[in-house]
Amino acid sequence: MASYPYTPPDFLTNQSADEIHKRMMNALPDDIDKSELQIPWDYTRPAALEKAEYVQFELNETIKLIFPHWAYDEWLDLHAGLEGITRRPANKAIGSLLVTGKAGTVVPEGFQFATPANLTESIVFVATEEVTLDGTPDSKGQVTAEVPAEAAEGGVIGNVPPDTIILMVKPESGITVVTNPEAMTGGVPEESDDDLRERILDSIRRGMSYTGCDADYVRWAKEVPAVGHVVVEPEWAGAGTVRLFIVDANGAPANEQIIKAVYNHIVSPDDRMERLAPIGATVTVAPPVPVTIDVSATVTLDEGENLETVRERFKESIDRYWITAATERSVKYVFVGAALADTPGIDNYAHATLTVNGGAADISIALGEFPVTGEVTLRD
Repeated sequence: MASYPYTPPDFLTNQSADEIHKRMMNALPDDIDKSELQIPWDYTRPAALEKAEYVQFELNETIKLIFPHWAYDEWLDLHAGLEGITRRPANKAIGSLLVTGKAGTVVPEGFQFATPANLTESIVFVATEEVTLDGTPDSKGQVTAEVPAEAAEGGVIGNVPPDTIILMVKPESGITVVTNPEAMTGGVPEESDDDLRERILDSIRRGMSYTGCDADYVRWAKEVPAVGHVVVEPEWAGAGTVRLFIVDANGAPANEQIIKAVYNHIVSPDDRMERLAPIGATVTVAPPVPVTIDVSATVTLDEGENLETVRERFKESIDRYWITAATERSVKYVFVGAALADTPGIDNYAHATLTVNGGAADISIALGEFPVTGEVTLRD
């Protein structure tokens, strides 16, 4: 993420309370007592303190709010509005539950399931459509049906692993077992100031275009909640065709809900007046094909560091690198090593022990593929 350091203008420098007060005292006549605790000193000091706060903080903050490079919170939203951009809201994780129970039992839309409360609070999931447990019962008279569900709240908290949603918030006698056979995905927090800022500045730099160029498709897709990275493949199936590969804001291939939302936003199949794609363009939206990347190395930890904690930090670091690798169409062996060396808590690593997918070479990433973190093995 680009950083835009702020440097105060010259007229706002040298404005500490002591510097201001010194100038005030120098402006007084020389024939009066200006020593500390005397009336002239006492009467001017509060004014110097107030002016210093106004100049050093309030004026600098005002200047920052004027420009999108440094604005924040609702002020950044105002800059976004001038570009026709809206901050993306939090996205809810989605997935499917397998619900087993008595034949004929109805799981109503809105029925709530949850994870157990261990060291954290239960995470609630809501059925997004009504489902009836029907079909051929097993030997115990039980029927299993698939129930689509989403997290009650947006954000990464809903991205729970498989077999963790095993409870009902309010028990239903007709339901005996519930679980999620696969992880719930797509939960993303509200768009951060940094991500929104980059979209604003990109719009300012490029200007608004509706010609259907690659940049337009990237911009349109990133207007959809939870979209992180977009790859455009033009004319992939002939003239007038374009395919978008979508990675979510967590760095994972986008789930079905995000893919559908991007398609509906750009193509608007139900209302052509809202369509963004040019007339005649055939748009396909898909998740990239995941390419699992396993990493193994022997490391030397800083004193007091825990190997598992360091491993999680390294995984976060290479997860961020995958977007660069997908863009450059290659996972660079040396970049994985650099990410390992830069991980807090690692003093050094044995270079000869570092392997990426079992080797010590770069790994090619084809258009439409995306690296995902596989097994990360660190030894000390």
